[in-house]
Parts: sequence; structure tokens; C-alpha cells
Amino acid sequence: MTVTETKRQQQKRYFSDQFQNRMKRPRFYSPLKGSQARERAMYKLFMESFRDTSTVVWKSTFVPSEIIYAIGGVPLYIETFSAMAAGVDMCTDMLTASENQGFSRDSCTFLRGVLGASRKDILPKPDALISSSYYCDGDPMIFDIFAEEYKSLHHYLHIPFFSEGEDACDLVADQLEEITLSIARETGSEFSRDKLSETIAISNEACNYFKKAMDLRKHKPSPMLGCEAIDHIGSISQLWGSKSFVRISKLLCEELEERIEKGISAVEDEQHRLLWCHLRPYYNDEIFQYLEIEHNAVVAFEMVNLITWDEMDPQKPFQSLAKKLLANQSIGPYERMSRWISTMIKEYSIDGIIWMAPWGCRHFNSLSQMVKESLRKEGDIPFYILDLECVDKRNYSKEQVRTRLDAFLEVLEDK
Repeated sequence: MTVTETKRQQQKRYFSDQFQNRMKRPRFYSPLKGSQARERAMYKLFMESFRDTSTVVWKSTFVPSEIIYAIGGVPLYIETFSAMAAGVDMCTDMLTASENQGFSRDSCTFLRGVLGASRKDILPKPDALISSSYYCDGDPMIFDIFAEEYKSLHHYLHIPFFSEGEDACDLVADQLEEITLSIARETGSEFSRDKLSETIAISNEACNYFKKAMDLRKHKPSPMLGCEAIDHIGSISQLWGSKSFVRISKLLCEELEERIEKGISAVEDEQHRLLWCHLRPYYNDEIFQYLEIEHNAVVAFEMVNLITWDEMDPQKPFQSLAKKLLANQSIGPYERMSRWISTMIKEYSIDGIIWMAPWGCRHFNSLSQMVKESLRKEGDIPFYILDLECVDKRNYSKEQVRTRLDAFLEVLEDK
């Protein structure tokens, strides 16, 4: 009798092949052990999402993965599919598939990529979906499409624009509790406050190690390349509350301590220290290689790795998660983000800022000029706005980008 693969087995094998292709892709740097552990953990998470017995919850950026782990679910930050696909030169086909369905090229490429992947039927079916109002307006809209397509319920988490005060915290905490209990009922999963408290404690432990690792990057010269560090956003979005993230963060912390002790720097003869705002191009590493290796301008820190919240109280899990969400620098008036960037400039001895402003990301695109003007009032720090999409390589021109980066580097040299 012929044994045929199930749909999920086919999908699992497909993404396993893509991951292996990504791992074989040539790099201009040798990844740290902490980064290799992160890649293995992300691969394991993807593979778990294709198991027939898994409870898979699709989530948007700021939905806390702790509530999903607490019910034994697998959290999937779905935009990571687009990033991974861009890394193995698959994303163009996915984007084309969504455009053929009538979705505009000036909308978010991450979401269009996932939409194209769903049209190609290569994604694990979600048992539930959770989106939030920050910071992407497109997330809730496309989650509505997915909810109809996969016949799954869409839970919407509203984050108030003015995030300070007990009223805002209570509003978010109540929503988080309601969503968690609803998903547990819908999926037949068990939920207990003790389990969530345990997950919060695990998240605290990982956070302590990760924050220490990021603090170690304040050292001059920097012990870690920005090109490598920025990719930890994938694990930050999906692994908070998992024991694997504790191991990853601890290993990264120990490795950076060792490199500093031995005098190992990320780049030879460090000339400039840059702050990178927003995400990066995932289809190649050329920009980082050009900056960090060819021009000794290390990306000393990235805004996506900033820890803005205090240690959470495991005995008040939903309130703690609400405070964590509301502490995010991307919520509220632009002055809030400007203050955080000013802090990073001082703490990481930043010489210049690169702000990636993808056209499809209305939030960060519109913020760029406001933050730039706000920082100019405090001091004349070079601020370069990089107009590129993160996963759509069709608008990328190597020579054009290098010419603009050269002008930015000349400003740094003059200063």
C-alpha cells in the first residue's frame, strides 16, 4: 500500500528544506553560539507548528507570547515567514501571488508576503488568531482575512494611544485575560493562573540575561555585529515565556562577556557607532557588510532590542503583561520615541542614526521626519532615512544605496 504524506507533513518538509537552505547561505560573519541557538529554537518552533497535535496561534508583533505558552500553544509571529522567505529568495513569488489578488504594492510587504504564502497554501493552519492595534494598522485587517480563510476566530487587542495611567493598564489587562480564556475554551486547552505565573517568571529570567547582553554592547569597541544582533527580534517576538529563550539569552550574555574580556571586537579599528531604527532588509546582508566590515561603522545597537519595561510580577500576570505592552516606545506621541532614542544615543555612544523607513510601513515612515526634527533640537547628530522595503528586493539597488551611504559616512567623518 502506498503511504502518502498528509498536508501538514508536506508543509513541514517544505519549510524544513527552506530553513536548511537559509542555513547554507554564505555569510560575511561567523555567528555567535547564542545566535546559532536562536536559529535552532526558531526552527524547532516552526516545526512544532506543523504537528497535527499542536495548538497554533498566529499573533502580531506586540501580542505577548506568554499567554500562548501558558495554554500550551505554539505562538507564531507570522511576519517571520516573509523574512525567512526573503532570505532564501522565495518572497517575490509570494508577493506576486498577493498582488494578483488585488493587494496594492504600497501596503506592508511582510503582510502581503504572508498573504501570498496563504494563497499558495504553505502555512500551518491557525487554531486562533490575535492581532493588536499597535503599531501596524494592517495587522487587524489582514487577520480578518485569515480568520475567514482558515475558519478561525480573530481576537483583537486594543492598545490605547495614551498609555500612561491605571485606566490604560486595566483596559489592556482585562482584554488579555478575556482573550486568553476565550482561546483556551475554543481550542480545548487548559489554563491556570499558576501556569501563567510560571511563564512570567521564565520571561523575567530571560529578560534579565538579554538586557545584560544588550548592556554589554555599550562597551567600546562593540563585541557584536549589528547585522547579527538585529535578527534576535524574531525570537523576541515569539520566545518570551519559553525556557529556550532563557538558554539563548544566557549563552549570548556569557559569550559577549568572554569576548570583552579577551579584547575581541566586532569590527577591526571601530570608527563609528550607529543606532539602527526599525527592521532591516532580509534578502541580503550587503548594507551591513558595507557599513560594518568595509567602513568599520559598527551598528552598536538597534531599537528593536530595547527593553523598556520593569520586571514583571508573576502574581499579577495580566497586569504585568499589560504594563510591559504599554511601556513600548512605539506607542503614543512621537516625543516618547524621541526620548528613548536620545537615551540610546548617550548610553551606546552613538555617532549617527540609520532609520529604515519602508514605504509600506506607514507608522515608521511617518515618524521618521518628526523624530529627526525632534533630535535636531537636542544636538546635530547625523540622521539618515533609508527608503527600502524589508522583504521586497525588487526596489533594491546596490549601487544607489551605497552612494547614499557614502554621503552619510562622509558626514560622520566630517564630524
